[in-house]
Amino acid sequence: MPDQNYLHLEANHDEGARDAFVLSLKLHINLGMAPGLKTVYEKRAVPAFEKVHGRPPKDRHEVRRQMLEEDYFQMWGSLWRTAQHLMWESSETKVDRQLPELNKRAKVKGRKLGSLRLDPKLEMPRYLTAVHIHGQPGGYGLDQSDDDVSAGAFYEQGMLLYGRGQGHPASGNPAQNIADFVKTTYPGLKPRKILDEGSSIGGCLPVMAKEFPGAELHAIEVSAGMVRYGHRRMEDMGLAVHFSQQNAEHTDFPDESFDLVVSNIMLHETSAAALRNIMKDCHRILRPGGVAVHLDVPLRNKDLDLYTEWYRDWSTHFNNEPFWGKLHDMDVIKPLVEAGFAREKTFDTYLKNRSGDGVWWACGAQK
Repeated sequence: MPDQNYLHLEANHDEGARDAFVLSLKLHINLGMAPGLKTVYEKRAVPAFEKVHGRPPKDRHEVRRQMLEEDYFQMWGSLWRTAQHLMWESSETKVDRQLPELNKRAKVKGRKLGSLRLDPKLEMPRYLTAVHIHGQPGGYGLDQSDDDVSAGAFYEQGMLLYGRGQGHPASGNPAQNIADFVKTTYPGLKPRKILDEGSSIGGCLPVMAKEFPGAELHAIEVSAGMVRYGHRRMEDMGLAVHFSQQNAEHTDFPDESFDLVVSNIMLHETSAAALRNIMKDCHRILRPGGVAVHLDVPLRNKDLDLYTEWYRDWSTHFNNEPFWGKLHDMDVIKPLVEAGFAREKTFDTYLKNRSGDGVWWACGAQK
């Protein structure tokens, strides 16, 4: 299938130079300076805490309060936030300059492979309006006109810099872990109809199409700008995907519609109440024998040392992702069982990348 995206933003000379600066700054902060935090933690923060309390810190929350007092952390954290703002400013320059043409190109003319269904009455959930996740300008709900794709364009541009700035390889797709897990754990499942929830601009879908050929693909997202953008991207890639603007808490699909429901890094951007609703709706729309797999960041690894647990909790407090840490502490099996899944068919597990250079967390169940 052609990997052509006609919505791709072009960077002029100055924009490219600015992107390169932001990327270099993020790499320096995350790979060059961050290791120094471990030294500060061991040599300064822990001894200071023990001097006052007569014991070492017991959890990541006590570590955070102590590290907030350290000059090195204050400098590092300030630089991290500054680099994040610069990332979005750099993205905004490109998006704003090319937005009229982007909106025009986003409209799929002629025969469509998939479909696009919008809901102008859909109310954005409070967990996405109270904060702008990642600091993205306007948030996921940014919608400036009837054909606006700026939310999708911002998301794509920001994530290109964000992941690389943390030293993540440009290749590889976390959705591959979902597909590998499904094939290994449920070898008898041959999904005919797949739903990607919280699809953003469709990052999961090329993997689902490749790994489950012939399956009918659906994708939902609350952001109109993202589904418009994602629809055009998938059409350009030659993929038939049916996009609709919906909240995964309460979809309008008929009961027992899907064989496989997936999400990729969605749950930590919701809320405890939303997670319960999402699991209920997953159970409703899955056919008997169908499977739900929700992949997310590896927060729940109880084997983590206290320092790493604190370090990974950064986004809860400083990257506009307040549910990040709360998800870490939740019993995710309970809402699955309450939704109707049999406890013995639920899972809360870790998935390693094929390359062995990373790990993801996943939860879900078979109906």
